[in-house]
Amino acid sequence: MQRCVNGCLRHVLWLGILVSPGHGAEIYQAEPSKTTTEWRDDAASLEVTAKLNQAYAEMPFGVEQEGVLDRPPFTIAWSVGPNLPVAWKGGVAGWIDQEIVLTGGLWMPGRENLTYAYRPADGAYQAIAPAPVHLAYTQGACDGRKLYVVGGRDAGRNVLELSKTAEGTWQWRSLASLPESEGSGRWLAAVGVLPNRWLFLVGGHPTGTPSETSGQHRMADLRLSLERPDAQWEPMAPYPAGKRNLLIAAVARGKLYVFGGSENNTRMREIHLELAKKFKLNAPFNGVPNYRDACCYDPSRDQWTAIRPLPAPMVAGWGVVVEERYILLMGSADVRSLRVGKSKDSADPHWRGYGDRILCYDIDANNYSRIGVMPYGVATIPWICNGRYLFGFGGEPAHGYNVNTENVLQIGRLQRQE
Repeated sequence: MQRCVNGCLRHVLWLGILVSPGHGAEIYQAEPSKTTTEWRDDAASLEVTAKLNQAYAEMPFGVEQEGVLDRPPFTIAWSVGPNLPVAWKGGVAGWIDQEIVLTGGLWMPGRENLTYAYRPADGAYQAIAPAPVHLAYTQGACDGRKLYVVGGRDAGRNVLELSKTAEGTWQWRSLASLPESEGSGRWLAAVGVLPNRWLFLVGGHPTGTPSETSGQHRMADLRLSLERPDAQWEPMAPYPAGKRNLLIAAVARGKLYVFGGSENNTRMREIHLELAKKFKLNAPFNGVPNYRDACCYDPSRDQWTAIRPLPAPMVAGWGVVVEERYILLMGSADVRSLRVGKSKDSADPHWRGYGDRILCYDIDANNYSRIGVMPYGVATIPWICNGRYLFGFGGEPAHGYNVNTENVLQIGRLQRQE
């Protein structure tokens, strides 16, 4: 099964500036006053973010957590790019041939099956061929040449690959389907890719049920060889921390790193539902605890090794590798954050989102530092990095607009600290 297309639709926001990152490429950044929406004041929120990061810089991370690193390797200067043509969350993104591809997830409010290619050089969105199956919430990874999509809430056992041909057209291709034991497939899992060698699938929840549902079986952790055209998915050593959803994952130095996640606790969830019904109060974590576990997987030995646990639980964030040494842990859905704007059905006059903090795991030091905060705390958002700039498209806030879906493009410029 193959489908090819040349882009047929282009969305461009021309009011902005071009910034040279110092290695020849130019990155388009929009004027915040032009990207502000009914619910979001970008100029004011960028000012708030800068002030918050200045405040955090005055307080060593060790004041909050024991034994962590006080000096992060980077700071981040934040701006925004042109808004997405359609609000988006829960999908997959990857940098391929000077473009960032966005696919899967929920394009809201219409829940369409869309795929876009974004050019950082001029801020243009181009609609390209959508996935041949409807994906909805999904999981995947990119190796710089190919974007992999593994299952999803509506995708069943399908595994897809998106790449660009020598002629410059985008092409979808089917890979080996997930095993029949997957049933209808999974969502809320973590995927990592070791280029030309392995595709990994860890954790997740059976499709067809919310993640809070009790009594679901643990799904097998799997891997697919990319070296053999006839390869099928095979079991890999199970994640040692146990059953998890919404893990944060990244591949560096030939290994898969996995952090945090959540999992329903049956009795806690029962207590939460009872308290909510009777008193409109909550149990801890709403009965679905978030975790601090962190592990590293070596595919050459099919073996997991525990690494230093997170300073605090994290869930539904994203892992970004920088310099093959650092893993930026972008946000978490376990807390709430506020910015300048508004939310639906709320007396609180603010934009409401989830955790906005960014941590940095240093592989060499096996320890964490605190980078600061991002402009908007959104969950289920794939972050992309070209080594100098971070790009975060859309995501899930808590403000109610677009069925809790954002259209913002957050851009962060990494600044190395000497």
